[in-house]
Amino acid sequence: MFFLTKFTQVWPVLIFIPAIVYIFYKIKEPYDSVGEQLRIQSLEDKEMISGNVIMVPVAGITQVVSNSLAYAKSLKPDRLIAVYVAFSREDEKHLEEKWNKWQPDVRLVTLHSQYRSIIQPLTKFIDTVEHKAEEANYQVTVIIPQFILRKGWHNILHNQSSLLIHAYLLYRRNVVVATVPYH
Repeated sequence: MFFLTKFTQVWPVLIFIPAIVYIFYKIKEPYDSVGEQLRIQSLEDKEMISGNVIMVPVAGITQVVSNSLAYAKSLKPDRLIAVYVAFSREDEKHLEEKWNKWQPDVRLVTLHSQYRSIIQPLTKFIDTVEHKAEEANYQVTVIIPQFILRKGWHNILHNQSSLLIHAYLLYRRNVVVATVPYH
């Protein structure tokens, strides 16, 4: 009877400690794997990037876009492209006219979307630019303009397109994504 009482007090410890050790071991495995992937294999430098193509998706001519373009220009890119997705031909022509007066030194590419989708035409264009940039050993950077509102809950109503673009591009290997906030 004495043995049974001691065993009932000890058996949770006999199971709990090995279980905890096993869990800690399993938690350590992903850290080791990531560490191995990030480790530098040789001391030789990777081939340097020849240039930079910066794209800025724009929704019109606003302070937010102006701030993002100023930031993009400060990076001294080899090519700076503003990309506008239009839902109608009239909007497309109207923005092109205003853009040429406002920012004549920045190339504006207008894409037409008949189904009011921003992501599909934009990502298709980014794919094309990325492919051409890869051939010339250029880096592609997408600068996403985003305005920050005074009240946090107002963000539910705004910036949804920028979140979608950012989420889509985040997992692209050869595209750098940067968000430029405007307060």
